[in-house]
Amino acid sequence: MKYDDKTMTNYMTRTIIFLCLLFNFGLVSSYQELDRIVAVVNKDVITLRELNEGVDKALLFFQQNAIDPPEEDVIEKKVLDELIEQKIIKGYAEDWNIKASQEDIDLLVQNILSANQITLDELKSNLKQQSSSYDKLVKGLKYEIILKKVKNREISSKLNISDYEIRKHKEKMAKIRPDIFDLSHILIKFSSEPTAEEKREKRKFGEEIFNKLKTEDFGKIAYEFSDSPDASEGGALGKLTQSELPEIFIDKLTNLNAGEYSTPFESNNGIHIIKINQIESYNEAKNSSQKIKKYLIKQIVLKTSEVTSEDDVIKKLKRYKNEIDSGADFSVIAKKYSEDFSASNGGEIGWVNEGLLDQKFDEQLVSIDQNEVSQPFKTDLGWHIIQYTDSKFEDLASENIDNKIKFELINERTELFYQDWFSSLKAESFIEIRQ
Repeated sequence: MKYDDKTMTNYMTRTIIFLCLLFNFGLVSSYQELDRIVAVVNKDVITLRELNEGVDKALLFFQQNAIDPPEEDVIEKKVLDELIEQKIIKGYAEDWNIKASQEDIDLLVQNILSANQITLDELKSNLKQQSSSYDKLVKGLKYEIILKKVKNREISSKLNISDYEIRKHKEKMAKIRPDIFDLSHILIKFSSEPTAEEKREKRKFGEEIFNKLKTEDFGKIAYEFSDSPDASEGGALGKLTQSELPEIFIDKLTNLNAGEYSTPFESNNGIHIIKINQIESYNEAKNSSQKIKKYLIKQIVLKTSEVTSEDDVIKKLKRYKNEIDSGADFSVIAKKYSEDFSASNGGEIGWVNEGLLDQKFDEQLVSIDQNEVSQPFKTDLGWHIIQYTDSKFEDLASENIDNKIKFELINERTELFYQDWFSSLKAESFIEIRQ
């Protein structure tokens, strides 16, 4: 058969296309085998590569911890379940614009570096030795941040822990968790084989130091006279539980409160004096007292602008002050004229610890009486007049422990409720497992 040039060209073109399709089909088939889709989760997919990476990571964990791994299909199912959960949570976060900021990630990385006392380069090197990478670490941290924010949005922020629950938890923890003592120490050391005369001299010196402590700072005396390695730190031993202390120290601590120091006492090593700087305890009777004054504050804030000068703002605030002094309601004027977030609450900004606001606030609070209105004063936020309607002293140490307990209870309950919440979310999701 005879072909013209056009027919031959078309034939060759079709042949080349067919061969290319065969070749490309082989590549696609090979690629899909390496990284095929094993599950579809809503709008996302889980690939074989992701599954294999998860299985390898699990096997490495068992190997590094000398644990006999379960059957591989058990590991695969566990890893697949975890990947499905991640895809669902990430999708939920995307729908509600919940993200992990760079600041969030940097803070967690810095915490890792500080906790392990290593540099960023050392961290990257360690990850490489563990067949991982810094990018994979960051990816994992992003997910943990997003998961925490999702839990907070849906669960933690809606939990209410009562004062009664905090008190009962505190009573329980006081029985099972040891006290922590922040201690300082002075040591007058004996020689390796002390004579009776040396011991008498060191005892006498210990009494002299004890008398000095009545008028001088413990840290200064420790720095000057102590033979202990911690002398350069002012004798600071740091925070220790009873189980970490010598028995002879525990006996002396029994009758001491925070801020007090012992009389000189003797061990085989020398003469000691110890001071309790602070006690962290779930037992309120033992806990260090840190009284702080709190104020219930209202404010009116005005801000200068291109058309409103400082003189105009000060005149207005003085006029409002005169009206309040004459019987007008502070809250009504604040709602009407104040130019900050507290206006909708009648100017009330709630209970505030002394020293936590601008220094100008503290100066005004000291200079006025309860229910008295201050003179106008300036901060970075604008010009203010303030009034405190109530004040009280609170034990900051006790408050800190209550906050710690509240945080622990919220975290504990969040994890309990999360499983039910996620089960409901999962039931509403589209999940297709492909063999």
